[in-house]
Amino acid sequence: MSDDGIDFYDSRPDREEDEENSEEEGEPTYGNQVSDEDEEEEDDDEEEARKVAEGFIVDDEDEEEHDSDGSQKVARRRKRKKIEDYDEELDEEDLDLLEENTGLKLSREPKLKRLKRGRQEETDDQDAAAEKFFSDEEQYEEAQEEQQVEEDHYAPQYRHRQVYDDMDDFIAEEDDEEGVEDDRADLYNREVPRRGRASKDMMDILPEGLSEDVLADMYDIFGDGTDYDWALYDEEPAEYAEERAEPQLADVFEPSELKARMLTEEDEEVRMRDIPERLQVRYAGTRKTFDIPPNEDEIQAEATWVARELSNSKGIDQPTEAFQNAVKHVVSFMAREYLEVPYIFDHRRDYFTEVDSAGVTTELLTHDDLWKIYDLDFKYNSFANRKTALREFLSKCDIYDEYTNNLIDKAEKIEELNDIADYVNLKFADNVNSLQKQTKGPKRPANRSLYEMSLRNKVADFLPRFGITAAQYGANYLENSRRYYPEDALVSPEEEAAGFVSSSFSDPGRVLRAARMVLSQDIAHEPEVRKAMRRDWEARAVISVKPTDKGFDQIDDLHPMHPYKYLHEKPISTFKNGEYLLISKGESEGLLTVHVNIANYTGWFNQISEYYMSDGYSDSAQQWNQQRQEVLQMTLSEHLIPLMEKYIREKLRIEAQEAIYYASYQSLMSKVNVGPFRGPDADRYKNGIPRVITISSGNGDRGDPIVAVFLNHRGRLADRLEVPSLRDEKWSKQMLEFISSKRPNVIGVAGFTAQTRLVYKSVQLLVNDINKSDSNLPTIDLLAVDDEAARLYKNSRRARDEFYELSEVTRYCISLARRLQCPVLEYTGLERDLLALRHHEFQNLVPEDTLLVRLERALINVVNDMGVDINAASTSPYLATALKYVCGLGPRKAQSILKKMDARGELESRSALVTRGLTPATTFMNCASYLRIRNVDDADILDDTRIHPQEYDLARKMAGDALEIDEDEMDDYETKVMIVRRVVKEYPNKLNDLILDDYAVVLKTQYNAPKRQILEHIKLELQGPYHDRRQRYARPTMDETFRMVTGETRDTLREGFIIPVKITSLRGKTATCQLDSGVDGYIYIDQVSDDRVMNVGEVLEFGSTINAKVVGIDREKFALTLTCKPSNTKPNSDLSLRRKQNDDYYDLQEEAREIERRRAMRKKRTKTQRVINHPLFQQFNYMEAEEYLSSRQRGDLVIRPSSRGPDHIAITWKVDEGVFQHIDVVEIRKDSSVFAPVQYKIGEHVFDDLDQLIVTYVEAIAAKAEELIAHPKYRPGGPSALKSHLSSLTMANPRLSAYGFCLSDRPGYFELGFKLNSKAPSVHWAIKLLPDGYRLRDTSYPVVGDLINGFKRIQANEAQQRRPRHHGHSGHGVHGGHGYHHGQRPPRH
Repeated sequence: MSDDGIDFYDSRPDREEDEENSEEEGEPTYGNQVSDEDEEEEDDDEEEARKVAEGFIVDDEDEEEHDSDGSQKVARRRKRKKIEDYDEELDEEDLDLLEENTGLKLSREPKLKRLKRGRQEETDDQDAAAEKFFSDEEQYEEAQEEQQVEEDHYAPQYRHRQVYDDMDDFIAEEDDEEGVEDDRADLYNREVPRRGRASKDMMDILPEGLSEDVLADMYDIFGDGTDYDWALYDEEPAEYAEERAEPQLADVFEPSELKARMLTEEDEEVRMRDIPERLQVRYAGTRKTFDIPPNEDEIQAEATWVARELSNSKGIDQPTEAFQNAVKHVVSFMAREYLEVPYIFDHRRDYFTEVDSAGVTTELLTHDDLWKIYDLDFKYNSFANRKTALREFLSKCDIYDEYTNNLIDKAEKIEELNDIADYVNLKFADNVNSLQKQTKGPKRPANRSLYEMSLRNKVADFLPRFGITAAQYGANYLENSRRYYPEDALVSPEEEAAGFVSSSFSDPGRVLRAARMVLSQDIAHEPEVRKAMRRDWEARAVISVKPTDKGFDQIDDLHPMHPYKYLHEKPISTFKNGEYLLISKGESEGLLTVHVNIANYTGWFNQISEYYMSDGYSDSAQQWNQQRQEVLQMTLSEHLIPLMEKYIREKLRIEAQEAIYYASYQSLMSKVNVGPFRGPDADRYKNGIPRVITISSGNGDRGDPIVAVFLNHRGRLADRLEVPSLRDEKWSKQMLEFISSKRPNVIGVAGFTAQTRLVYKSVQLLVNDINKSDSNLPTIDLLAVDDEAARLYKNSRRARDEFYELSEVTRYCISLARRLQCPVLEYTGLERDLLALRHHEFQNLVPEDTLLVRLERALINVVNDMGVDINAASTSPYLATALKYVCGLGPRKAQSILKKMDARGELESRSALVTRGLTPATTFMNCASYLRIRNVDDADILDDTRIHPQEYDLARKMAGDALEIDEDEMDDYETKVMIVRRVVKEYPNKLNDLILDDYAVVLKTQYNAPKRQILEHIKLELQGPYHDRRQRYARPTMDETFRMVTGETRDTLREGFIIPVKITSLRGKTATCQLDSGVDGYIYIDQVSDDRVMNVGEVLEFGSTINAKVVGIDREKFALTLTCKPSNTKPNSDLSLRRKQNDDYYDLQEEAREIERRRAMRKKRTKTQRVINHPLFQQFNYMEAEEYLSSRQRGDLVIRPSSRGPDHIAITWKVDEGVFQHIDVVEIRKDSSVFAPVQYKIGEHVFDDLDQLIVTYVEAIAAKAEELIAHPKYRPGGPSALKSHLSSLTMANPRLSAYGFCLSDRPGYFELGFKLNSKAPSVHWAIKLLPDGYRLRDTSYPVVGDLINGFKRIQANEAQQRRPRHHGHSGHGVHGGHGYHHGQRPPRH
């Protein structure tokens, strides 16, 4: 069998095949089965429902209903008319969640009652959700009696009822019984005949063969533009508004839960709007609207912009006309028709391909190019919105400047618009400030700078003497020409400036300085100067990197940042793989310093200066040129270089992110764009899917069973087996029989650890025996399976929902088997767990949300290439995970479609997507060709091809021509379907006889659109419907198998590496050992020691861990050969192998100079090191001392050398976590002799030896600190925490005065903070620690109690002193000051 027509996971047996035996049918790995008993119950329900509908069965509730008050029934009935469309109602899962969260048991209305109330296909769960709000049982029962499903008074619900008009005479509605009418509903229904037939646009999309009634129903679904005419009629009666509002989901669920379940109003809006979901989500929060598509001029402007950006990314300076036209068509498809990339790539290929005279087709745009255009479309919208906003801002400011408007017209980038905004703020500051005075909100600081002051003086008149304006210089620079020349003055700048002296600028020097400042700002804000400078920096900017002191120590040879530790002028164009983000991270962590500059700065400066200089040679001309040069230097240093540095950094960041996104996308694409495993006998696979057994031992620990599962060609779990071990012959035989009886096409093996290698070896022996036993049967393949998706699946909620009764390892094996049958489906259900997989070494440096969007594109590509069986997906949660990646859909729209299908049954054709109201027009256009209708009786075979319904007529015409059948003979729909089926099944090769080129010419004339590629597409699909375009499943290489089984890669394990190993056995001349990963290694006697030994046990010890060097790796046997000779295992001898290769611009000379400089510093420091004979002395600097004490107790200390000189030492002691005090100690000697007795002085305190100093000073201070920390009023966390604590206390009791203690930011000090009342500010006083107490306000206190009393006295005295000043007499308290209210007590201890 060829790759054509590969099937996967069919939920129903193939009607053209015989039934498989019951042993192999097994249980499905997805979906639900309906038993015979369930079918009988459904028959009973239908019979009961019929009787209810005919009036034979009357519930007690109905009898009570007639006894109730009529007016109350009418009010309640009208109240239920407010229920939203049934698509928005709560389903069973929502009710289950309601019960779980509220603790109430909600009643479900039986199906009988639903049939009696009306032919509604979904339960009115919204009323059921509301029932929990009734407070008493009687009211609840009354609500149950009155519960009914009626049509909403809004138009969409009445349109829905038209589909079931033929049931109106059969089902009696309670509205008719009670004589209650909805006037607005009647009015809408009277308008139905005037709404006409289906529009031409919709008829062009759908295939022929649909009845007029079906088309009319479609028209009712999509409307005729009068959908909201009901809004023109009177509002509902006031009595409706007075009634209690129905409970909403937001009243029951947390917002986060609603968002996670996609039940918010925004989610519903996305579901209902006929725009692809991904487009809506992408533009959420922007000014983008989908109501009015862009006009031709807007499309042309965007296409020009996109073509330029796309060609620049490809390195093309000037795009061709054909390229620009192709881009324009694609932009139009996206922006005007709202078509997504998969649809455009498959069904609009004629617009971005060209065929030469030889008939060779060339792609002007690749699949990846379409995704780039998709991204550029979004960027252009941001750019266009910014341009519009800027124009609106100018209009509001009454700025009508032709030069500015021309700049906006010519702007091509967001940066250029920002330049214009800065230019406007500088040049039209008065207008901007005037607008701000008229508007509310945050104000921009008024421009009262030196620039403005200079322009309001004579300096403004002096500026033209420089001979060239900023705009003229910008034009010269941008065009790289000398269109404008400065006119030379006849006198020197100083002489000229003397005539413009004023009171503000009193001498010529100040006038010149002011003029240079003004001109530098003018040039710096000139948009064309900035544009030209960005051009230069993009081409010539370079990056230099050096480590900080912290980075020099931390970035060792194996650090990931080491290749970039020293970079010298690396051009920005050489950053390719996202490495700039790693450098930027190092800079943010304080490990690296990054400098952005321009190569050959001097030469570049001289070049750009030429556009501002005069060609004169006179002394005055040269003096003016000197002034102009100073202007440019000031412009660059103060304005443009910082701006360019910021721009280059941002450019590199964006490009690095894009590189990582694209590499990650390609990595995932290589995994999912793979078909099922295909062995030598793949042509005999049923449906193209292999029968698979997967085997795993999980962790492989002792006692862990070995699990095997068998999935048949339909993806069903047909059988499974667990055995304790394969080492025992009994269990090995049982596994052999299991494999033999299932005759799988392939066996996959994987596991959590390297112990999997043992299982792999055992299974390999079994497979070899089976293959040898019967040479007539196809051989069974054995391979290792990549388990990255299975590891995430085995414990996921999806796995528990599908196979709750199975073990973790069994679910793991099922996922492995599915990986061999259809790899992409193992990734479609991962959602955000895709981010847990490794795609790129720097993926953790980019925003996760954007990375997820890019990764999902790989799934979108493959899922649409493969197609989704919509009917199978509606019954299989496993297959349904792919539906959200279908073109035009998304998680919300897919959820909506599945919910509707659950109520309305399977689809018999693609057109049913529209006729049943599952998808509106634009969504249908995008998704139709990717939703497959399979195994449905009398289905059109075209519904299981990639041919779009709008091309069905062409396909039928081609089929008829291939069989040479005249059009007159294909006059009815059934005949056309039969002819197409005949061509597909019997005569596909006859399509090769068609001359498609001639036919394409006719079609282009007829439709005024190219169709050549579409004809080729149709031909290929008719010859092999949904032929598999994915890459073939490649057998893992030996390296890949080794990695999958052991987890070791060439980066972690290779020849020459020195690794730790554990000795597991000693047998004469061989030692067996094991790596951390579980891989076995062998050390032979000649590799044990440099000396001659007779037994490995003489050198090695059982159970010990040693360092060994890898001599060889047998990847087939998963074993290593090692050596532990001391000569081979010297420390760091494998550093050259492990170290990553340095960057091409790595500055080895600078690194050597820095190493030498630091070595010299250490040598110098070593010479001057002091040695003090004391047990607490350490050769530390202050940082080393703090690090040493960080893990020790409060009060611990070290004595260390001081940086203040040879007659100083320092004592560092730990005050608290993260707080250390460094005490300077001066050594006092009576004479210069080194043997003279030494005394130690701290401030005024003198000590005879260090022990006395430590006990009577340092430890005494530490004791006082401990006393204060132990006090109840002490608050950890510093001043901010104490301030917050005091505010909380006073807010709780506004008249309360509160105080407390905390550590100060100054080591050796505490702070006493207090707050007199809730309105008073928090005040903090410093407390200095003394050996014998505390000092507050120049007063010492021996204990904490005295300190508190002293504080109260000081505060009370200050309060008394303030009262007369504030109130004129002392009889009143202070309001809002630092005193107390009258009668209020001072802070208490």
